[in-house]
Amino acid sequence: MKKLSNIRTKKKQKKLKMSLRIHFSLVAIATLTFSCIISCVIVLLGMKLFYKGEVTMPISIFMCIFACIMTIVLGGILLWVGTAHFIKPIIEVSNAVKKVSEGDFTVKIKRNEKLRGKYEYSNEIDELAESVNKMSAELSGMDYMRKDFMSNVSHEVKTPVAAITGFSELLMDGGLSKEEEQEYLGYVYNESVRLSKLSENMLQLSRLDNQSIVDKNKEFSLDEQLRKCIIMLSEKWDNRENNFDLQLDKVIIKSNYDLLYQVWTNLIDNAIKYSRPKSTIKIILTSIDDNVEVIICDEGIGISEEKTTRIFERFYQCDESHKNLGNGLGLSIVKRILELLGGKIYCESKIGEGTKMTILIKKEEFTTKL
Repeated sequence: MKKLSNIRTKKKQKKLKMSLRIHFSLVAIATLTFSCIISCVIVLLGMKLFYKGEVTMPISIFMCIFACIMTIVLGGILLWVGTAHFIKPIIEVSNAVKKVSEGDFTVKIKRNEKLRGKYEYSNEIDELAESVNKMSAELSGMDYMRKDFMSNVSHEVKTPVAAITGFSELLMDGGLSKEEEQEYLGYVYNESVRLSKLSENMLQLSRLDNQSIVDKNKEFSLDEQLRKCIIMLSEKWDNRENNFDLQLDKVIIKSNYDLLYQVWTNLIDNAIKYSRPKSTIKIILTSIDDNVEVIICDEGIGISEEKTTRIFERFYQCDESHKNLGNGLGLSIVKRILELLGGKIYCESKIGEGTKMTILIKKEEFTTKL
């Protein structure tokens, strides 16, 4: 409610304190008026002090022309000095854009908050300055993400490649027992699968990043889709013997079947992976207000509060000891898919108690069968 009221306040709030067009017009009028008054005063004082003769028509015309010339000269000088006030912020914006074009994304233009007052912007130049600041910040974030992404990719690829190379050399040297050969071949296979999954996830994330429109016209039963995911993953993790507490309303959704299936697969797989054996995983599907809500709760190791805010970052893994179980791209893919489908995901977790994932999808995307 507080956020909604803030949005309404912003809508009521005027965007500009004063547009440049009005500002320039008022300054020009004020300058010309002041110049006219000064010119008239100078002409009248000059006539009173230095001219003692009769005021004839030629003299009056000369005085008028002289007053006009004085007005133009004074007005020109005042406008020349005054325009420096307007040109300064334009030069600052121009210099900032030039630095950004040269690759410096740390640029930030200082804005006069006092001049702006209660308005969103003081004028169009102030709005442009804020847009340049936002652009610079976004580019800086993208540049950091690009460098961080490349660093993470090289690290994630290096580990399995080094393992495959090492075990392959041992196998090529020979002199190993049958059991050792099988063990090392198993390591090579596991690392190959890990590398294959990493490549597959990276390619999919790249496709999703470059995709803005997805097909959301397929109608299907969301509760049945969740059950299929659970059955498939239960077979994968049959050694853990987890229990599932299902509270699923009958919901027919109109969306992208394959992408949503991947969302549930990733989230339920994580819930099983990080849960204690024989623990209970609760999955709830309900229709609330304007959303369909899916909640996935586990009784696993949990995540600390400071790490919860980072779990959707690419390659981020909360626990170093579990790096062999994944590559840190699953939740990034989940978040991106939900963004494309108009959904949201929230995470709540406590160390030693478990994790709760809440997924919301807009109501206009589905209908509920009674």
